[in-house]
Amino acid sequence: MQNEMNEIDLKELNISFIATFSQGLFATLTFSTYLVHTPVLFELIQMSETEFSIGFVLFGLLNVLTNQLTARYLLPKLGSTNCLILARLMYAFIPFLIFYFSSYNIYILLSMCWGVAIGIQAPNIFTQVAIIEEKTKKILNPVFKSSFSIGFIIGGGISSICMGLEISPIYTTFFTGSFVFISTVTMFFYGLKKKYDIKNNNPRFMLPNIKIITFASINMFIFACMGIIVQWSPLWLVRDLFAPLYMVGSIVILFNVGEIVSNLLGSTLIKRFNEKIVGPYFAMLGSIILFLSVVSQNIYIIYLAVFIFGFLISNVMPIVYRQSVKHSQLPIPVTISHVSSIAFTGVIFGPALVGLSAETFGLTFNMYLLGIIMFAISILMLLIMQNSEQDRNTKTKLI
Repeated sequence: MQNEMNEIDLKELNISFIATFSQGLFATLTFSTYLVHTPVLFELIQMSETEFSIGFVLFGLLNVLTNQLTARYLLPKLGSTNCLILARLMYAFIPFLIFYFSSYNIYILLSMCWGVAIGIQAPNIFTQVAIIEEKTKKILNPVFKSSFSIGFIIGGGISSICMGLEISPIYTTFFTGSFVFISTVTMFFYGLKKKYDIKNNNPRFMLPNIKIITFASINMFIFACMGIIVQWSPLWLVRDLFAPLYMVGSIVILFNVGEIVSNLLGSTLIKRFNEKIVGPYFAMLGSIILFLSVVSQNIYIIYLAVFIFGFLISNVMPIVYRQSVKHSQLPIPVTISHVSSIAFTGVIFGPALVGLSAETFGLTFNMYLLGIIMFAISILMLLIMQNSEQDRNTKTKLI
């Protein structure tokens, strides 16, 4: 009877993982559709890079604030699946409304609402993956992360086709928003059941230890680099490299195809090599390739380099989440909340700082800087992982 119950639980958890996977996919599908149309939005609203960055900073700040409140209050009361449903219903039509009104004030207001929605989603979605991973004893984080890349590819592909056909972004974003909205019904039936949620009866604020802060800081820079590639590369291609408008979605697609391939091979790569090679060493190589491609100023070389860069850095984030949960004494939702909150500041300040500096130094300068910063972060991650290994070896000898 116990074995039968375990089989039922395992089946439920596997189905729940698919539902959680879809949540990540639809979130980035919505975001990708919006970002690929960024050059069009600049023309419609007539805003500068700095004005655009203000909306993104507000998005990020409310994201971080809501992230913390969700993990402590909303998640225990509603359950992780209900929180994810709420988040999806909130953000489904935000890109459509931004393009429909084409007003800077509306853009700022909706960016803030979007930040709240993603702040509700982030701790719940990563908590669900951590719970399923722990209960099924499988390495699922790299596979789950591929959902973000698939969403970006679908959104970027739809947007590129629609831009090539000169279809208004109002219709494109309404189509993708409707699909996301309607698909939310699947979460009611297949989302992670509340019985699997980890109870957090102590909602007071608890500080993470130094290792969690360190791991979260690495993810902060990874989020910043990925955000810059996705958010600013389409505009960079158009303004600095004079790429045709219908081609700008391709760079987002290629970056995410590289990530998908890497994520789907993530478990195999980690078992075949180890987390140190798949994490910092891969990221170092990726940063060098990206830097050299910017030097070339050749669109096709840049496209190839961005694909390779996506492949090589993709598994850093799931490795960091796994290491954080492993080294934390706090409940999983609280640990994930701490890591996500710190990491998402990279989404706030990375693209925003590029927006502020682009008016003075240009986007090409910032792409050079991206490669240099990514290389430095890779070295930092390598040193931290080596230090963790030494600590474990020391404890083993003492035992």
